[in-house]
Amino acid sequence: MSALGVDAAADHLHALAERLRELPLGEAPGALTFTPVSGDGRHGDRRHSRPLSNGSIADARAAMDAGEVSAAELTEQALAVAGEHADDAIFIHLTASAARAQAAEADRSARARGPLHGIPVTVKNNLDVAGLPTTCGSPVFADRLATSDAEVVRRLRAAGAVVVGTTNLHEMAFGSTSVNPHTGAVANPRAPGHVAGGSSGGSAAAVALGIGFASLGTDAAGSIRMPASCCGVVGLKPTHGTVPLRGMVPTSMTHVDHIGPLTTSVADARLLLDVIAGPGPGAGDAAGLDGVAVGLPEAYFWTGLDSDVESVCRAAIGCLAAAGARPTPVACDIGELMPLLAVAMFAEAHVLHAPLIAAGPDRYSPALRDRLLAGGTVLGHDYVRALRARRLVVDRIAAALEGVDLLAMPTMPVPPVRIADVDDDPRVALMARHTSPFNQSGHPVISLPAGATPDGLPVGLQLVGHPYADRRLLALAEAAEAALAPGT
Repeated sequence: MSALGVDAAADHLHALAERLRELPLGEAPGALTFTPVSGDGRHGDRRHSRPLSNGSIADARAAMDAGEVSAAELTEQALAVAGEHADDAIFIHLTASAARAQAAEADRSARARGPLHGIPVTVKNNLDVAGLPTTCGSPVFADRLATSDAEVVRRLRAAGAVVVGTTNLHEMAFGSTSVNPHTGAVANPRAPGHVAGGSSGGSAAAVALGIGFASLGTDAAGSIRMPASCCGVVGLKPTHGTVPLRGMVPTSMTHVDHIGPLTTSVADARLLLDVIAGPGPGAGDAAGLDGVAVGLPEAYFWTGLDSDVESVCRAAIGCLAAAGARPTPVACDIGELMPLLAVAMFAEAHVLHAPLIAAGPDRYSPALRDRLLAGGTVLGHDYVRALRARRLVVDRIAAALEGVDLLAMPTMPVPPVRIADVDDDPRVALMARHTSPFNQSGHPVISLPAGATPDGLPVGLQLVGHPYADRRLLALAEAAEAALAPGT
C-alpha cells in the first residue's frame, strides 16, 4: 500500500479540519442524521440535446402506436449502435439476448402498454439488475451477483422498458471523470478524447449516442449532472428521498445519494421521474418563463469560471431573459464552507469502505484507496464541526431560493478535460464544485445543454428548484429548453 499517498491525503483532511476549528460554528446545529431539505414544494453555439441517433420517447411511442416500428426494431437499433461503440467503454454488461427477449414479449403483449412500453433503456452498474454482477466498476464487487432488481429497475420493467445493459462508471462511483483503471475510460461521443464526466459517464454517453432512449444514473456529488453537461444531454437529480434507493450500492452515506434519469429532453426526464418516483403534483402543468425570477448566486457559482463556459452560460441566461425571465442576483456565500465538507465526506466513506479495503486492498486503485483510508484519521470533534458546516451550507442555499422561482448557474465551472490529462489537469478537482452543494442540501436540480465552447466542448446550465417541487422545476426547465433551442 502507498503509505505516502495515505499520509498526503490525511494531511489534506487535517488542514481542512484546522480551518473548521477556526470557524464560528457553535450556533449551527449538526447531527449524524438530518433532513437535507424541508418545505412543502409550493415554491454561445447552440445545439439540441438530441442523440446522435434515435429520438424522443414520445416519438418512439407514437411510431409504435402507428405500427411504424416495433420494440424489437428499436432494441436492435440500440444494440447495433452499442456494437459500433464496443471499444468506447460505455458498458459493463450488454445484455443483448435478454433485451431481445424483453422486446419480443413487448411486441406480443401490445395491449398491456405502460408508459415505457418497448422502450430500450440502460442502467448504471451500481444499481442491481437481477442476474448480473453489480460491480460498481471495481474488482471489489466482481462477484456481487444481484438476486433481484433495484426498486427503480423493477419500476422501469413494470412500465414496459427493455433493459439493454448496465453502463460503465467511475470506480466505486467515486469520481467525476469515468476514467476507470479497471473498466476503461468512457469515451465522450460529443467531444472525442475528452472525459464523459462521472460517475455516470457510461449512462450519459449511451443516451448521447442513442443506445436506448434514457438511462438511470446515480448522483452523490453531481454524478448525473456532470456527465449530462459533458455529453450534452439532460440530467435530473430529484429531491432527496423522492426516489427509492433500495438496490443501489451507496457511495458513502445515503443522505447524499440520489437516483435520477439522463435523457435527451426534459419531457423524457419527466416521464422517467413519474415512473421511478410515481406521478407527483403538477405533473401535467405547463409553464412559461414570463415573470419567472431566476436567482443568480454570483459569489460562489458565477466566479472563477472558465471564460468559454461563462460566455456560453451568460448567453443562455440572456436567452431566458429574452423569453420573459427575470434574472436577479442572490446571496449564496458558501465558498468558505464547501471545501471543508470533505472532512465529513471522507470520514463517512471510510466507514463504508474500510472493511472492504482490509479484505482486499489491491482491489482498489491506489489513488481511491489512499483517500478512503485517510478518512479514517478524522477526529470525532472535527467530524461534528463538519456536520455543522454542512448545515450552514443547507441553510444558505435555502435562503438563496427565498423570493425566486429557481437558481441558475453553469453545471460545471470548466469544460470536459482531456482523458489523457486527468492525472495532471487541476481542473478535474473543480468539476463537482457547482453540483456537490445540492447533494448536501437535497434540492431538485437539472442540467440542460446550454451550448458549446468554440472548441466544440459541451456546456451545461444547471437549474435548482424548491424542495419537493420537482415537477415545477421540470416545467420551468422545459420552457428554458425551448428558449435555448437554436432559432428561438
